[in-house]
Amino acid sequence: METQMIINNFILNELAKGRKKTINNDEDLLAEGIIDSLGILQLVAFIEEKFNFTVPDEDVVIENFMSVNALSSYLDQKLAAKH
Repeated sequence: METQMIINNFILNELAKGRKKTINNDEDLLAEGIIDSLGILQLVAFIEEKFNFTVPDEDVVIENFMSVNALSSYLDQKLAAKH
């Protein structure tokens, strides 16, 4: 749950910049125009810094970045495997 909140806040405050007040955790971020390819790169940089985790190039796919829930699930799985 905390991972979802961190991701959601970053997207709202840094990527959506006032275009949206809230984001549903299941909302399709790409289809709704909330993020684009540059936004994905910004998310990757944020994740790597915030969670001290390197996102492998092969993991930068739409399925992992489609929604807050998808990204949170991906991160939780990768971080659990790291420990």
